[in-house]
Amino acid sequence: MKHIISIFLLLIITNISAQEINYELKVKLDSIEEKDQKLRKLFYPISTQEKKDILNKLGFTWEQFVEKEWKLVSEQDSLNIKEVSKIIDQFGYPGKSLVGKSTNTAAWSVIQHSNQIEKYFPLIEKAGVENEIPMTLVAMMEDRMLMYKGLEQKYGTQASGHEVVDPKTKETKWESFIWPIESPSEVNNLRENVGFKESIEESAKSMNIDYKVLTLEDIKKFSTN
Repeated sequence: MKHIISIFLLLIITNISAQEINYELKVKLDSIEEKDQKLRKLFYPISTQEKKDILNKLGFTWEQFVEKEWKLVSEQDSLNIKEVSKIIDQFGYPGKSLVGKSTNTAAWSVIQHSNQIEKYFPLIEKAGVENEIPMTLVAMMEDRMLMYKGLEQKYGTQASGHEVVDPKTKETKWESFIWPIESPSEVNNLRENVGFKESIEESAKSMNIDYKVLTLEDIKKFSTN
């Protein structure tokens, strides 16, 4: 009898948890995130047909992409942040308690690709503390916010780049680098503490970057060369 009651209570709790998910909002955020992510995929080394398939699925034409290129992404980013701002105004941050684990990063992605990171970072930080999103995402947004301010990042998640001239061929090429870090000697401990599985060196390598410890003074020199 006790066993039956336990199962019954478990089913009730499961149903209550399921009812807390706002599925209408989840579908909306999934659609927003799909545009956020797949439009960026257009700039990956994929075939023209794959690009056309993405554009067709998202309601864009090949001609629009050829004409606008990255502007197409920027325009969609502006629309996305407006929608996410409305959602946040109504519900707060839509984390895993509201839209489920598979969708809890959607609003984060839109904010990360907007010019409103500083405005929403306190909300993102709170969502991380409350386990609504992974703390790794909080770290990534904090790093980007610091980089945009021209300050040293904490966790080494953000990269930048500059043009360099090959001394032999005299050709101009793009060179990426990990943005300066506040405490290079402690960065891997900090990364581990918030949940990153890779070291800064491994992370840089995954971005095809040869990790070097740089300072803000080094960055200033890049812009003057």
